[in-house]
Amino acid sequence: MSNPFVDQRRLVEGDAVVPLPAGVVRVTGTDRHLVLGNVLSQELTDLSPGDSREALELDGQGRIQRVVHVREVDDATLLVVPGQSGADFAAWIDARVFLEDVHPADVSTDYSVWGGTRAVGPLTWVDPWPAVAPGGHTYSEAAAPDWTWVETLLAAGEQPQVDVVDGTVVDALRVVAGRPALAEVDDRSLPHELDWLRTAVHLAKGCYPGQETVAKIHNVGHPPRRLVRLHLDGSESVFVAHGDPVYEGGDVVGTVTTAGVHFDEGPVALAVIKRGVDVDATLTVEHDGIRLAATQEVIVPPSAGATAAERLRPSRP
Repeated sequence: MSNPFVDQRRLVEGDAVVPLPAGVVRVTGTDRHLVLGNVLSQELTDLSPGDSREALELDGQGRIQRVVHVREVDDATLLVVPGQSGADFAAWIDARVFLEDVHPADVSTDYSVWGGTRAVGPLTWVDPWPAVAPGGHTYSEAAAPDWTWVETLLAAGEQPQVDVVDGTVVDALRVVAGRPALAEVDDRSLPHELDWLRTAVHLAKGCYPGQETVAKIHNVGHPPRRLVRLHLDGSESVFVAHGDPVYEGGDVVGTVTTAGVHFDEGPVALAVIKRGVDVDATLTVEHDGIRLAATQEVIVPPSAGATAAERLRPSRP
């Protein structure tokens, strides 16, 4: 039986990869960059072969529907949608094509997708996190922890030439990096709450579904929730899980989205909590009726948003 701490270290050191369930869509046609830029949150009209970008599909209210990993190749744009159907996404794009030369095709069965800290093949998506991408923004004043991640697309049936470890070992690594993923998303999630303006939203691009909400919150509003990292008391040998409630005193103030035990940091979790919870508040997480103390580490601060008010405030000596 494998040791998850050993597997985490091997993944970090580039000696192993994890399989990633994901749909893959290949989009061809001379107008593909224009149409994709019109329906996704990232600037895509200037893509060149080899480029990797991250984008979101948002609904009209700015809520996250899909996470999209964009990789440009010589004659097409490849879209990897973690944890979701390539066929559904291809149909969604096709429904938004009018007379443009755009042809989306589900090619999920042509590829397998593998994640790790180094490439195991020539066709890769390189995660831009934690850099702030052009047109992006972060509300955090703290330096982001290191995070290196590459997703390799191999031809169906081809196996990576390194060991394969269980995908769950990524969870604790991602928590420590503060890296959001689909696990953090529910039916109310806004990009601002999860620090996703950093890499997946271009604030100066043209219109796309949800753009008005994104701009309004960024400039004059505040998202109702915020992402935090929790360091958990491990003395009870009880480990929290996705969906466990987070308490401040006797009140539920949030939910665990991803949890794991890190080889160096111990039990950790990401949670989405109410924006107004004090950053110094001691929280607890309940799992199977047992309360565990949780130290809060800010990823998205309560002040997130309302940047126009800050820009317009008179300078003070």
